[in-house]
Amino acid sequence: MSSSEVPPPGFSGVVIVADPDDEVAAEVRDFVVESGHEAAVLDVFDAAQMFTVTVDGSAAGVEPALPMMLRLPAPPLRRISFDAEFHLHECLAHLWAVAALTTAPVINRPAPGGLGTRVSPSAVLTELRAGLTAGSVEVFSSLPPGPGPTAAEEGTQWWVQDLASWTTRPWPERPGGLGPYRARWSDPDPLFENVVVLGDHAWPCSAVELDGLRLAQRSTGIVARLGLELAAVVWRISPDLARAQPVLIEPFPDVEQLRMVWLGLGPRLLKVLFP
Repeated sequence: MSSSEVPPPGFSGVVIVADPDDEVAAEVRDFVVESGHEAAVLDVFDAAQMFTVTVDGSAAGVEPALPMMLRLPAPPLRRISFDAEFHLHECLAHLWAVAALTTAPVINRPAPGGLGTRVSPSAVLTELRAGLTAGSVEVFSSLPPGPGPTAAEEGTQWWVQDLASWTTRPWPERPGGLGPYRARWSDPDPLFENVVVLGDHAWPCSAVELDGLRLAQRSTGIVARLGLELAAVVWRISPDLARAQPVLIEPFPDVEQLRMVWLGLGPRLLKVLFP
């Protein structure tokens, strides 16, 4: 049985494609409704059945043409069954076509290459794709890796992360879990700043004066080069507040990140969805 919401007949609002328990999806839906528009949260399966793609010669169209926001949940780590996996991928393929071809606004519109973003589990690969080259060495291993070679301004603490649980510990402590592991240099007590980006607008999450680092402008550039629209960039700030290095690009920011900038983000979100 579906746990999605059921849009009323004649629905003309925004379709938020997400897990029904996604807190961000619920916040956006409630905000849109309170602003006088319609909104519904649909899972991948119900959203795929809501739209029709028609092809006539070289022209393709999508009906209904409704604004969309994509927050697609990650697929199961283990195959439940062949039939379930096939059904999921068929729905994802249809949604890819819908979101790519519709003339309506889409937040996180997929690229021609597919629904995935250019963000990789490897921070170094993500940095290269974003046009950045100043990051520290990164090591992947089936066992917790010891410190690798260091260079100036990379930090003096070797951090090890378990990629299954995402727990991170300073070396020689070991994170819980069975691996695989990722490790990288950083500061012993790093300072961080979150910047939430929507298109060409960005909002730092803290009130610390960091205008000289141009984090908002740099974040919008990184997000654009990665083919994202709504994302968060986490910056590591040097102790003297003179330098900043991006350490994480989150293509699907969590609800706490968005709440910190909602006064600016919320109205901009409405302008994008309902131009």
